[in-house]
Amino acid sequence: MRAFIFGIGGGGDIVSAILPFTYYKRLGYEVLLGSIVWERYVEDPLPGPICFEDLENSVMINQCIYKVTQGTYAIRGGRKIIPQIVRLVKALNINEAYGICNKSGAKGLYNCLKDFVSKEKIDLIIGVDAGGDVLAKGCEETLGSPLIDFISLASLVELEKEGYRVLLGVIGGGSDGELSHDYFLKRISEIALIGGLVDIKGYDVESSSLVERALSEVNTEASKIPLYAFKGSYGELTIRNGTRKVFVTPTSAVMFFIDPMKLAMTTPLYDLVKNSTSLEEANSSLNEVGIYTEYNFEIDLYNKFGLNASNVSGEEIKKIRTEGKKRLGGIRIKC
Repeated sequence: MRAFIFGIGGGGDIVSAILPFTYYKRLGYEVLLGSIVWERYVEDPLPGPICFEDLENSVMINQCIYKVTQGTYAIRGGRKIIPQIVRLVKALNINEAYGICNKSGAKGLYNCLKDFVSKEKIDLIIGVDAGGDVLAKGCEETLGSPLIDFISLASLVELEKEGYRVLLGVIGGGSDGELSHDYFLKRISEIALIGGLVDIKGYDVESSSLVERALSEVNTEASKIPLYAFKGSYGELTIRNGTRKVFVTPTSAVMFFIDPMKLAMTTPLYDLVKNSTSLEEANSSLNEVGIYTEYNFEIDLYNKFGLNASNVSGEEIKKIRTEGKKRLGGIRIKC
């Protein structure tokens, strides 16, 4: 049996993929790891995903999936960028993993994933999200990065409709500061009520040890929170350069495996992006209902600060987001 487990939101989500990686290996699966390769502005000030054309020492699988090794890196704006998934490969000393570019929208990503899992004879596909903002409905004022997650969710739903075995793992309970811890749990309950909660698995000694190894190389805040919780942290922490707050409890170290189709039934954000054939089209659909996305933010940040965007203060970050949301006229989705 073969499983493909990938971080659906880019950056540090790959660290949270370690939990199902260890879990399913114990169940007898051969596990391949992957991630949407989209780094936060502190790593890569250029807006948007890192795709095959940006990379050195990678192998193209199809138009949006490529193989990376310990020697893979990107050149962005004249700078050398080492994606988080490459750092994970180094930290865990594994031979390879798979980077994913989402610039072709939900439809394009679905086609690439279908091609990949067919060629690799994959029996199980699991998307992983740290923080759980993929559970959002779009009405949440604190929501900051729905675009990447919902393009990924839409592609997973299409795979499930095609008959593939697909799961979505969410962990951290608001560990990216976008949803509150209580709201995260409420959304899990809402999905469970319609039969969408499939499995629950928490950290253990093996997974926590691998995560600690990964964090020696990988730069992430949201995927650190589950480890902190497993080690005994409790209470409020500040992340994202002082712009976000996270409440940590023992349940922050628990991954909830849910049915992507059942989740999609509970959020209008899925419908907004499901037919997109480009990143820009998906982004525009969210903008039309007043949602200011991570892509909007990165573009605004870059337009103002250029390659110095990674050094901008928390106050400037808040100001850019406030102005961006105001420009779109406010959220027009009701919970």
